[in-house]
Amino acid sequence: MIFPATISFVGSILVFIILCAGIQKERRRGRRFFATSLRNWLDEKIDKLGRWVIMSWDHFVKYIVQLNWYYSIHSVLKGILRVIVKFYTYFENVFEVNRSRTKQLRAEKRQLSKMNHLRQMAEHKEDVALSPAQKQKLRKKKLEEKH
Repeated sequence: MIFPATISFVGSILVFIILCAGIQKERRRGRRFFATSLRNWLDEKIDKLGRWVIMSWDHFVKYIVQLNWYYSIHSVLKGILRVIVKFYTYFENVFEVNRSRTKQLRAEKRQLSKMNHLRQMAEHKEDVALSPAQKQKLRKKKLEEKH
């Protein structure tokens, strides 16, 4: 099994070396030695195949790979936008709750400050209120002043 493979390998190397040497001599002379019309026909077909492969590859890269790249970027940006929208919605809800709580606290503060002011006035009135004896004396004094 190994012996036929070795013979094939050595034979392939020899054929390759002979072809390389022949091509080098043809290049030096500037013309082909054998099967000129067949080799020209093959060169033409291989050239057409090569141009078709290059054109197909350019189309593939330009339209398919590039389009997939754009769709990938679009998907990533769409995902980022969704995350941003979720954050915005969350914070918007937090702000609304805080805003309503602030309004409620301000209303309570206003109500307490009014009640507190009224309470302070009542306390002051009680503090400075005259005793019944003082009221009698003040009444007498005012009546005497009028007469």
